[in-house]
Amino acid sequence: MKKTKLLLLVLLFTAIPMGVSAYTDGQIVTFDKHTYKVASVAKKELYFVGTDNSNSGELVIPREVFDKIDFTFTVTGVEYHPLYKCNNITSVKLPETIKYLGSQIFGGANLSTINIPKNVVTIEENAWTSVGSVPKCVVDSENANFSSDSDGALYSKNMSTLYSIPSKVALVNGVYTVNDKVTKIIKTGFRLVSGLTKIVFPKNLQEISVGYPTITPTNTITEFAIAEGGSTPFKVIEGVLFKDKELMIYPQAKPAEDYKVPNDITSISSYAFYRPAKLKSIDLNGVTKLTLSSIYEAPQLTSITLPKNIKKYDKATGEGMVEGCFESCMKVAEYKVPTENTDFTAQDGIIFSKDMQTLYFYPPNKQGTTYNIPASVKTIGRRGFQSAQHLTSMVIPKNVEVMNEEVFRTAAAMETISFEETSKVTKIGHHAFRAIPKLKEVTLPSTLTEISEIFFECKNLETINIPNNSQLKKILKSAFTTNTKLKAFNFQGSCTLEEINENAFANLSELKTFNFPKSVVAIKTNAFSGCSSMAKVDFDSEADILSIGSGAFADCGLKSFDVPKKVQIIEREAFRNCKVLTTINVTEATTKISPEAFKYCSNLTDINVSKKNQVYSSVDGYLLSKNKETLIIFPSGKANDQFTLLPPSIKEIGEYAFYDCKELKNVTIPNKVTTIGKRAFGLCSNLNTITFLCDAMIPAANINQIQSEMSFDNGSQAPDMFRNITINVRKERLADYQAEPFYKKFKQPIGESFVEGTEEYIAVSDKDVDMLGTTRKDYTFILPTEVTHNGKKYNVSLIGDYAFQNATNGIKEVVVKKNVKYIGAKAFMTKIDNNTSTVESVFFIESTPTKSMLSTTRFELDETKENYNEFAATTKIYVKKSALNTYKAAWAKTVYDVATGQDVKSKFDFTSQLDYKIKDVKITHKYGTFAREFDTDFKDYYNTKGNTDVAAFVAGSKILEKGGDYGESTHHIKMTSVDMNGGNTASYAYVPANTGVLLKVLDKVATDADFYYTIGEEDAQTYNVTNNIMTGVTINPVEVAASATAPVYVMQGGVFRKVTSPIPSSKFPIHRAYVKLSSLPANAKVVFDFEDSNITGIESITTSDDANNNAYYNLNGQRINKPQQGVYIHKGKKIIIR
Repeated sequence: MKKTKLLLLVLLFTAIPMGVSAYTDGQIVTFDKHTYKVASVAKKELYFVGTDNSNSGELVIPREVFDKIDFTFTVTGVEYHPLYKCNNITSVKLPETIKYLGSQIFGGANLSTINIPKNVVTIEENAWTSVGSVPKCVVDSENANFSSDSDGALYSKNMSTLYSIPSKVALVNGVYTVNDKVTKIIKTGFRLVSGLTKIVFPKNLQEISVGYPTITPTNTITEFAIAEGGSTPFKVIEGVLFKDKELMIYPQAKPAEDYKVPNDITSISSYAFYRPAKLKSIDLNGVTKLTLSSIYEAPQLTSITLPKNIKKYDKATGEGMVEGCFESCMKVAEYKVPTENTDFTAQDGIIFSKDMQTLYFYPPNKQGTTYNIPASVKTIGRRGFQSAQHLTSMVIPKNVEVMNEEVFRTAAAMETISFEETSKVTKIGHHAFRAIPKLKEVTLPSTLTEISEIFFECKNLETINIPNNSQLKKILKSAFTTNTKLKAFNFQGSCTLEEINENAFANLSELKTFNFPKSVVAIKTNAFSGCSSMAKVDFDSEADILSIGSGAFADCGLKSFDVPKKVQIIEREAFRNCKVLTTINVTEATTKISPEAFKYCSNLTDINVSKKNQVYSSVDGYLLSKNKETLIIFPSGKANDQFTLLPPSIKEIGEYAFYDCKELKNVTIPNKVTTIGKRAFGLCSNLNTITFLCDAMIPAANINQIQSEMSFDNGSQAPDMFRNITINVRKERLADYQAEPFYKKFKQPIGESFVEGTEEYIAVSDKDVDMLGTTRKDYTFILPTEVTHNGKKYNVSLIGDYAFQNATNGIKEVVVKKNVKYIGAKAFMTKIDNNTSTVESVFFIESTPTKSMLSTTRFELDETKENYNEFAATTKIYVKKSALNTYKAAWAKTVYDVATGQDVKSKFDFTSQLDYKIKDVKITHKYGTFAREFDTDFKDYYNTKGNTDVAAFVAGSKILEKGGDYGESTHHIKMTSVDMNGGNTASYAYVPANTGVLLKVLDKVATDADFYYTIGEEDAQTYNVTNNIMTGVTINPVEVAASATAPVYVMQGGVFRKVTSPIPSSKFPIHRAYVKLSSLPANAKVVFDFEDSNITGIESITTSDDANNNAYYNLNGQRINKPQQGVYIHKGKKIIIR
């Protein structure tokens, strides 16, 4: 058995460079051109497995390895891996941290020397099986377990056990005499010893290890001898080593071509005939016991005859013929059984049990491409068809129940293996179909109950079919990891599969999908890790699965994943490094999710949790504790260039919450947070701004600073984060932060909230600020859209939690412009203790609202059963008519009702406060004045009701001596509609922001009681109303200056009245307008004209000194773009259009 190739492709991992993936036990990683296996994540221990081919000469293994991220490992062992070698290494220096040396280590090296440090506890047998030259060992004198001699031979501490001698040990005429203290010799003790022809074993030898590749795998040895004068169960006959009645080792280079086992020898040890180069025939004589691989790779044998008295193997007595006792004797074309043998028979050179129910051996060199297994056969023994080099196809008949280990191993020409439909096979042994390169598709029997590595090294296998009514229960560890071309694993009907074990399908990059049977209960560690093409998996709606193991779907191509409804546990790194994964949907049953479950899922935007779940909740895609007080996982795909907000309810940022969120540039820590957990912001290498809104500074003791656990990287392992992060704090807390050494690590100086004008702001990114509060007294507070501080311009993108709690009661209205992206908890409440407010109205000019715009809808705060509403119940919320339904849909609030299992309307829902009808204008006598801080439109009421047509007029500065609307006068001011003076040309009812106008009810005397106007929809453009002597009053009531020589005209009772004394602000209302004229003759009467029956009146109603020759006007002086039938004024004359 070629053990150097035993695991040639096992766990076909590509070494993962530091930073690409996190760690699970057994993972292969590479640092500084050395490759290691993660022996224990918990203990932070590595085993060395190989080095880059660019390294040559002496190999120095480090005692510690830092992954340049956040892990410092200790190297505690050396272990074999088939893919990683030490091809150019000639000597090894081990660190004192090494405790364990495994088998087959340092593969490919030709070692001259190696040191054995003082802490080494275990050296496995076969440690040197894979090296080209066994080294001279130098054992530290303080080692309590091992020692070495001047030749470099390796022993146990008291030299009673010999582990190895160097390949280049000095010999005397080709003879090596073992130290007489030795009583035990382990396998590979004398491997590849140059020029060795004879070994003299010690006189008191009591034990030798048996099995591959024996204690003497050197092909020049011709004989053995034993020193005289001692007491030993061993003896040498004709140069062959025996122990009592068992043949232990036959020298590889013994020159005899024929050999007969001595008469008193009844047993042949495992690998006793190990590659006997000259042997052409063996007479097993009186042997009654043959063990595993008793005859191994005898290249000259053409036939083997069983001894006449050998029987089936008896576990109780340990006697008989063990299955697989002959291995890889490639010229054997026939097996023979003496007729008197009671247990075995040979049929056509094939060995069977006497009753023909077990097939033991098919000759490797037997001719023929097919073979029909007799119907009587129920068991195919271990290695039954191993190395059957001429067979190309095989049908396993229905009566076969058991196929033992390695049954078809290395049957190199085999192309198809099939099972009859009614097959009874319940067991297929380990490596049963190992290394069959032409095998592409196999349909397994439905009676099979478990699958191990039966297709090990079948490098071209593409499809495995599991038939309907399959009784398969388990897919065992690493079952298919070497089948790198596997594309499909098909369940063709019902199946009772329960477990998919560790690494079962690991790194199968061509496997695209997997349809899990309902009965699967567990998917274990790394089961599908590295299946990069696997974009989709399917589970039954009633799937029984209970757990998803560590790394189970790591490095997969999954785009979304619906956690089956019975899954209780999702373990660490279960979905690690799934780069295209965007959505995870979690059911109520899942009560344990590792905070490391979704490491490196850079595009994950949403973790959605069923509201029935009693442990977890989710808001805006974040994973939170049920009470929303702990942030467990922030999905990396949520990070953006503007600002990163967290729910105002959280008190703790949990372990690994933001870990490796490379796109995270800023984050705002809410005011209740008191703790930041282990590795919470680890590897967030682009984080540049943290805004602490905390009521009190987070104590440094509550922020993890332990090595390999630190919340922020300090440069001792991963690159220093502190020097790149600006922190911003409330100005009243600045002194606390400045006094704490921990916060001094951040980029200095510490930023503080700042006041510009009457507003306090705090930066939440390098582009955006959060308005924390205002001391302004304006009746109508217009939220600033931008603010400049220290020469830098910021967008006012957020209205903070409790922003208006200290606002004066003078603020009755707030106008919110388009660029606001977030409104915090209780933002517009002025009394947060009883959830009331003196703010009566809030106007939103934004026309595309989102759920994420409000803290309560974005973070589903109503689920906490506390009132975090942004608005008091008495506050009216006005929006554009076109956007009302969108607002109601986006801001509708529901909570989960446990009793009904449904979402129901939240008691804190305030969508009934949303409206588009603004009802603060009442006209009782035909006319009124008006001005607003935002565009408004008076047309909707008329369009809806069919009456109350209101037009907005402005007054020009030209004064004429003509007749007027209500009396004769010498001085007339002509009013023209706003659309003719720079307003919206499509409507005389549209009033641009901050424009004073005269309103006239065209079709009646007064407005109705329910009259309203709306926020203007056409505000994408800027209007410039010209030639207007009307002054609007907005933001605050103002004192209007007036005197006898400089009067103003105000509207009262539908009539403009002259005012010759100042009007205090308490008397002149906000959102109205007045007129102030240029000089007039004393006691002059002024009349405002709207229509003129004179044909020359067109000149008086135009708003400019020169009439537009091409314009049409109605008799009210309103400009008409497309006149229809009727009477109009054109070029100063009345015309009729029919």
